[in-house]
Amino acid sequence: MKKFKALAAATLVAISLLSMQGAAMAAEANTVSVRGVAKQEVAPDMAYVTLGISVKADTAEAARDQAAEASQKVRRALLGLAISEGNIQSSSYNLYPDYENINGKSRQKGYALNTTLRIKVDDLKKLGDVIDKTVQEGVTNVNQVNFALSEESTVQRQLLAAAVDNARAKAAIVANAGGRSLGEMLSAEVSDYNGETMVAAGMNYKRSLAADAAAPTQLMPGTLKIDASVEVTFKLN
Repeated sequence: MKKFKALAAATLVAISLLSMQGAAMAAEANTVSVRGVAKQEVAPDMAYVTLGISVKADTAEAARDQAAEASQKVRRALLGLAISEGNIQSSSYNLYPDYENINGKSRQKGYALNTTLRIKVDDLKKLGDVIDKTVQEGVTNVNQVNFALSEESTVQRQLLAAAVDNARAKAAIVANAGGRSLGEMLSAEVSDYNGETMVAAGMNYKRSLAADAAAPTQLMPGTLKIDASVEVTFKLN
């Protein structure tokens, strides 16, 4: 009797699970999931510039003093270009022993210090002057220039809305091809938003400045390629 009850209970559980699976499959059969994408090219209106100052000296204190003096001159040059203090940030500071190799033996000859500044430039017309003036005052490396949008969130909202419209159009084609009509949107998940800016290699600027120190730096930002995608599930009627 007990075995019969146990078997009956197990059978009921199995039937229940099969019913749930059947319902899930039926629900899945009445939906369509698609990926919507949207892309746009826009002109940047701002930039981030990473500047490096590298010095070497006999002592750590001397290296620190040289770097501090160069940093102060660079900051004054930036303030003179109406770049606010809030847009000038130190991003790294590295002081370390400097070695040289003589006859296969390593010998410390002093200290080296590398420090970098990240500058936010709200007006692209100032970008060339930012590079030229700071190089004149002690910057030894223009590491990179990242172009960006000040109102990127607005473009992001527009692209995500366009991606959903793209998904809806794709889903409608699938539904019509199967003799169904497209129903309400059941779920949506942002699978990707790519707002990467163009990155300009700093070594090009370094060579250009070394070749002709009198020539002003001119940068062509071009356009930013921004894209968004969403995974959307619609009900099928």
